[in-house]
Amino acid sequence: MSLLKAIPKMALGSASVLAAVYVGFSPRIAQNFYNSMIFRPYPYPEGDYKSGHIGGQRYEDVWFDSADGTRLHGWYFRQEGSAKTILLSHGNTGNLSGRPVLLEQLLNTGYSLLVYDYRGYGKSEGKPTVRGVIEDGCAAFDYLVKRKGINPESIILYGESLGAAVTCQIVKQRNPAGFILQSGFASLPKIGRQHVPLMSLYPGFLFPQPLMDSMAVLQSAHPPVLILHGMKDVVVPFSHGEALSLAAVGKKTFIPFPEAEHSNIPVIASTQFVAAIKDFVGELGAI
Repeated sequence: MSLLKAIPKMALGSASVLAAVYVGFSPRIAQNFYNSMIFRPYPYPEGDYKSGHIGGQRYEDVWFDSADGTRLHGWYFRQEGSAKTILLSHGNTGNLSGRPVLLEQLLNTGYSLLVYDYRGYGKSEGKPTVRGVIEDGCAAFDYLVKRKGINPESIILYGESLGAAVTCQIVKQRNPAGFILQSGFASLPKIGRQHVPLMSLYPGFLFPQPLMDSMAVLQSAHPPVLILHGMKDVVVPFSHGEALSLAAVGKKTFIPFPEAEHSNIPVIASTQFVAAIKDFVGELGAI
């Protein structure tokens, strides 16, 4: 009888242990583990920091602080006569020096450009977190406004992959003229569950906050948006781009690239890429 009486207690104890393991391994609690999956920074000196230019365009090394005082680094390209400035939030791997083709094609639009590194990337201090990289994106926007004297309505946000999610979060907190999302995912939980099926066990509130829910941003009032996505993308499937376009309630343009994969739109479709951005920005009007 004593063993029978002990069984409910043993079951309760086992359930408690399983519950503790379940919660403890959740993305929100085990953030250090999941940050290593989300972010793949290449710290300085990895990369090309010696040339001083991209595609013949000289850049200025710039430094600014995030909200918590983390020191961030970026490259600023000023183009004479430009009516707009692009703020580039890059993807999750590497650093700003590893995207020469993307930078060159963005400069081919004729607009000025600021690309920056999130905390822990390149020369930027700290370690990346979901909340931290969003604060870094807002700090980059504020740098353009406060230090470079650029009208917020002259700023075009551009987000690549993870940077598309960061860009949407900047849109929630600042007032750009418009924004461009390249190869962006619908939300962090959705892309996480697709790449790591175990994540399907966790509801949204057990993911790192904020959720980087780009669809939610697009389902509220927002500036004009241009969405670019490769139809052969296996990292962030094309269905994410379609979902973002369908979610957008404001002025939107969705351009699929049939032959493009995740990161090579500016490489294999450079002419269409540059033209799409110039057309989109041109429709916003000059400031």
